[in-house]
Amino acid sequence: MAMSPDHPNAAAVKAILDELISGVSGHSFEVLDKIYHRDMQTYLLPNPATLMRNDKNGFMNHVKNAMNDLPDPDPYALYHLIEADETHGHILISRKNNVTGIKELITLSIDFVFDDGRWQIIREVIMSRGQTN
Repeated sequence: MAMSPDHPNAAAVKAILDELISGVSGHSFEVLDKIYHRDMQTYLLPNPATLMRNDKNGFMNHVKNAMNDLPDPDPYALYHLIEADETHGHILISRKNNVTGIKELITLSIDFVFDDGRWQIIREVIMSRGQTN
């Protein structure tokens, strides 16, 4: 069966991402280890000439270091697509981010897998879309 926004697991996948956003915005980084899959890969495109790849530990360190310098992270989240099936989920979301010192709009394509009895993020593709207010 193909992933669908109407599948009952779509709500569960969204709840996991909401938990991650809330936790990281509140500087509760334990949520990263729980929600990121052991085989997670991230692909960050901060500008057209740069691609940064990370595994779970590398990206967790990146997030912790970037967020520790922010007194009040922006929890803004605009969900464009939430879909799932029995074992996989996908979310396309835009967020406001100022970890580089410039407030930017980023778009994330996030893939989930149901493994070890819970939903986990297996891959994130993060693209900067430029400065925002």
